[in-house]
Amino acid sequence: MKGTSNRGFTLVELLVSITVLVLMVVLLARLMTSATNTIRVAQSRLDTDSQVRPLLDRMGIDFSQMILRSDVDFHGKGTTSGGPMTGGALSTLNDKIAFYSGVPGDYPGGSKSAFSVVAYKVNSSGAADNKSIYTRFQRMARGLLMNGDSGNVKDGPVIFGPTNISSVWTSVLSNADTDSKYEVACAQIFRFEYYYLLTNGTFSVVPWNSGIGHTEPSGLRDVAAIFVAVAAIDQTGRILLSSDNSQVATIASELPDYAATMGPGQLLSRWRDKLTNDATIKAMPRPAINGIRLYERAFYLTPTSL
Repeated sequence: MKGTSNRGFTLVELLVSITVLVLMVVLLARLMTSATNTIRVAQSRLDTDSQVRPLLDRMGIDFSQMILRSDVDFHGKGTTSGGPMTGGALSTLNDKIAFYSGVPGDYPGGSKSAFSVVAYKVNSSGAADNKSIYTRFQRMARGLLMNGDSGNVKDGPVIFGPTNISSVWTSVLSNADTDSKYEVACAQIFRFEYYYLLTNGTFSVVPWNSGIGHTEPSGLRDVAAIFVAVAAIDQTGRILLSSDNSQVATIASELPDYAATMGPGQLLSRWRDKLTNDATIKAMPRPAINGIRLYERAFYLTPTSL
């Protein structure tokens, strides 16, 4: 009768088994890390989308209710008061826009009218007491009172008349102005550009068709739509960058302005190229840059029946 063998694993077999087990654990850990990062990025994008898209919807309502009359002022890119809004310091880099609209606003009291002064801009004041709003997208909706109800021109009946918006609400002239009537509309957005689609099918940095001799907005009679482009960074990305948001401001300054030769999508393409290849931006934490999302939307204007 043969004896029972008590032979166990050899040292080589044990080493091979342990090596295979370690490799499997390392591979599983990498897969888990990759999956976690993918989920985190996707969640950050969803969080940013959930903030930006409602803001764009809000802008759509404001633009759709814009008062388009030749006797009503419009403050925007290309107008006399608006200027070119190109390049330079952060206070002039981001675009600004202000107009009268038939939407509810912040009323000071008294008999409310159905109209407001609506304005948008990215705050560029880096002062110590403004850090909470620095490089963040703001909206102002200042409700206007009924005729004769107030002696304050900022609250009074200035809808139907030649009143210049920027001469009354001077805060619309600068992104650095910290008018208390402005509220943070989307903390993620740090770059804001827009341009005009004219009724003749061309794109422009001025809100009129100079080809037919027009030289002023006149109720935006030559504008069919306003195209808005924004760049937004998620909260995680902001945390990874400098706490004073100076790096966010630097990124904004590296993203070029709209040029008259561009069409839809081309500005965002330039921005994507900068985020990928610009040396200054590449030196910053890549996970933060990967958290930047770009959006563009066209807002078609509705003729005013007033």
